[in-house]
Amino acid sequence: MPWKTILVPHDFSSCANHAAALARDVARATGARLILAHVAEIPTGLGADTAIVPEGGGAPIKLRDYALTSASERLEDIAARLRKDDMTVSITVVMGGPVDEILRAATDAGADLIVMGTHGRTGLRHLITGSVTEKVVRHASVPVLTVRVPDAE
Repeated sequence: MPWKTILVPHDFSSCANHAAALARDVARATGARLILAHVAEIPTGLGADTAIVPEGGGAPIKLRDYALTSASERLEDIAARLRKDDMTVSITVVMGGPVDEILRAATDAGADLIVMGTHGRTGLRHLITGSVTEKVVRHASVPVLTVRVPDAE
C-alpha cells in the first residue's frame, strides 16, 4: 500500500520509540512523511490555567503552556533525529483526551496509517485504565499498526 502520511502518536515511552522506529522504516520504504503527535493531559484536580513554577525556577507559567512547551521540545528532539535519517517529519502537540485527539490528528493530517506502541497491560490495570491503542484501533478510519515491546515498561 502506498502510504503517504503516517501518524505516530508518542507518549515518550520505550514502546512509542519502537513504534517511531518502525514508522521510519515504513516511511523509508514507501516515501511517506511522518507526523509525530503528543497529547498532553492535565492531571485530575488541576485546571489548564493553574500556575506552576517550572523545574529549575523562573516565573510562574500556566500548566497548559508548560505542558505544551515541554512536550513540543521533547517531540522536536525525536523529530530531529528522524530528520537525520532523511525523513520528512513534522510534529503536533495538543491538549485533551488521547483517543479523541489522536483520531482528530489523523483526520486533520490526512494520515493513511497510524503506527503506535502498546504497553500490553493486562488484568486489573487494563480494566481500570483501558488501552488508548485499543480504542484507536477500534475507531480509526485508517489502518493502525501496533507495536508491542515485551517487558518494555
